[in-house]
Amino acid sequence: MNIDLLGYRQKAGMKQVDIANVLNISTEEVDAYEKAPNTLPMGLLVKWLQILGVDLTTAMSPPIQPLKGIDPGSPYTELYRRLNLLDQYIDSTPPIDKLNIPTPPNTPNDLKKQLKRYRKKPNLVLTGGFDAGKSHLANTMLGTKNLPVGYQPATRVITFVRHVEDRPQWCEDDVLIVNDDFWIKDEKGKLILDFLLLDDEERFEKNCIQSGSFDVLQKYGVHGENEDIAAHAAVVYINSPLLKACNLIDLPGFSDQPDEVSKDVEKANSAAQIADIVIYASPAKGHINGQDMLRLSNLLSLLPAPENECKNFPTLGNLFIVATHADPSISNEQLQEIPSGAARRLYKQLNEGVLKNRRELINRDISQQDLQTRFFTFWAERLDRCQGLFNDFTNLVGEFLPQTVMSRVEREINAIKEANIDECAKRIEAYHKTLNNIELQRKQLESLEENEANRKNETQEKLNNVIKLINQLKKDTHIFFSEYTNQLLTVDTVEQMIRNQYDDKKEAKEGISGYLSEKIQYNLGEKIKLNSELLKPAIEEFLGSYQEALLKLPNFDISMEIPFDTKGAFLGGLSGLGSYGALAVWAASLGNLGGYILVAKLVSLLSALGISIGGGTAVVIGFIATIGGPIVLGIGIAVALASFGWSLLGESWQKRLAKETIRKFQEQNVIDKFTNGIDEFWKDTTKGFNQGADAVKKSWQQYIDHLREITSPEMDSKERIEEIIKILEELQNFFKQIPWLSFNLKDCM
Repeated sequence: MNIDLLGYRQKAGMKQVDIANVLNISTEEVDAYEKAPNTLPMGLLVKWLQILGVDLTTAMSPPIQPLKGIDPGSPYTELYRRLNLLDQYIDSTPPIDKLNIPTPPNTPNDLKKQLKRYRKKPNLVLTGGFDAGKSHLANTMLGTKNLPVGYQPATRVITFVRHVEDRPQWCEDDVLIVNDDFWIKDEKGKLILDFLLLDDEERFEKNCIQSGSFDVLQKYGVHGENEDIAAHAAVVYINSPLLKACNLIDLPGFSDQPDEVSKDVEKANSAAQIADIVIYASPAKGHINGQDMLRLSNLLSLLPAPENECKNFPTLGNLFIVATHADPSISNEQLQEIPSGAARRLYKQLNEGVLKNRRELINRDISQQDLQTRFFTFWAERLDRCQGLFNDFTNLVGEFLPQTVMSRVEREINAIKEANIDECAKRIEAYHKTLNNIELQRKQLESLEENEANRKNETQEKLNNVIKLINQLKKDTHIFFSEYTNQLLTVDTVEQMIRNQYDDKKEAKEGISGYLSEKIQYNLGEKIKLNSELLKPAIEEFLGSYQEALLKLPNFDISMEIPFDTKGAFLGGLSGLGSYGALAVWAASLGNLGGYILVAKLVSLLSALGISIGGGTAVVIGFIATIGGPIVLGIGIAVALASFGWSLLGESWQKRLAKETIRKFQEQNVIDKFTNGIDEFWKDTTKGFNQGADAVKKSWQQYIDHLREITSPEMDSKERIEEIIKILEELQNFFKQIPWLSFNLKDCM
């Protein structure tokens, strides 16, 4: 009998003293039996294995070869080769002077910065409850044992796991622990987890609090004696084949307490927003409870949609819901029922909310069966209980996701070429016309300046109209929400929902609060979206007042030749904002330019390049994030209802549950939280608009100054214009000659 007692104990995350205390023996005896398990009496062995959650038959079976880590190959080799060629092309280009003009055109250096983002691999975010075995799953996928595991909540930092080949030249450590000052913060103080910062030597010098080998992660990255160390994230470098296809981000687990009081949960929520792939781990026993469903709702609302980039991408293919701890005590028959039951419950809860939004986003139907295909099992000792997960995930990161990445990069590179060639051509033509008739342009400028007082009055009037409309839309949103919730949150209405949705008491008790939260968020989100649409014409009219000043010059039949980029100036002014309110809907209507800015917060570069990431823009996400979303609101409610006792006699269980649900909503001020969220949404809209308007005002003055410069009789205007044209022609040639060959990807945009 050669039973691996030590291995089973380590997988269970237990210490020798834990075994000794339960069996009432000494730790010395535990150590001796682990070294010589054949000396262990059968009765004691049975109890021992019960503690470890291992049945005797499995323990006495021949040892199984350990599961190898995932090896998807090197799917980005060709992409990186082409990006390197582009880098070489940029480096070989003679220096081009920077144009000191309003809203200057892009430069080779702007493109070089963007190429760094194209090299970033997709982010796999691994999340779930603290006891779900996330780190053990991560280690198995990686084919290593470097991430700390434990029976009690272990991981306390966001762990960014990268391939050793991605380690910067200046770094020699396997593990670096940083505080939260390492990250950039938006104007609300929220952390922006920008992956490119992981290559920034200066930020590490200032904010790295510990570094070294893997024992540093065990010492400072888990809950324990070093809790007083202000660790926020760990960067880990591992030589794993998986990491050639994606980065892995292991998050702290959600606790079984109300999530709103957990610092670990704050970290988990912030990192979930950079996920390209999500693996949600939930134990097979009790798989996907009410809290899991609420978390999954939030995660799915934030998850990118590669389906929009490639038609052959599987529906919800970047979402994996994994039943962990699928040990042999669960029969094959029982294990087969777990995904179908969990998918049925989850579909019922999310169908009228986040799944409805998802259908609109990807323009595909999402059936219960589609959702069920995203459920998997995991038990590392049984190949049949994890092979499905490994096969599907390998196909995703080795084939489907690389196709979407390459398709997006190719589309954006081509867009950059075309947009910048066209922009340079328009500017060259405008400056040539100005050069050929400087005197006319000077007179037009004089007329423009004479009309400036009228323009300012018109602009201010239209600005006031926008602010007035924002206040009206805020009021209208509140009225709608009050009327809607007054009708929804009545005992009779909630009781009828329970009867329609649930047959099982336990399922109803776990699910009804989340179902109501989903319903409220979806309908409020639709109202927010509708009202945001109503704001768009007023914003356009405000911005149009600047264009009208150029088009309606007194005494002239033609407009100023040099254009003014009103929308570019407005969007550039939004830099640094954490939330954009209704401006997200307006910007999304601009196409690639606006939508990507508001999602990725890369204003400074991308507002100029005008490019977009695949997946579209979920415009109401900002609102949900503002109010805390289902993670904050729903989990607290679900936990409270879990203690609900069935003490009211003479009424149906559905009515009793309806009364208790409404009471808990009132007790936890759920409606007030939504109401505050509405206020915050429209407050962000006002702030963003004012900030954008100020940026346009400043840019307009720079534009007027530039017109004076190139038309002034006292200055070398002609030489200045010729210099500008020369640089524009150099930039145009640079973008024309960008080397890029098509990937010829089928079924992709």
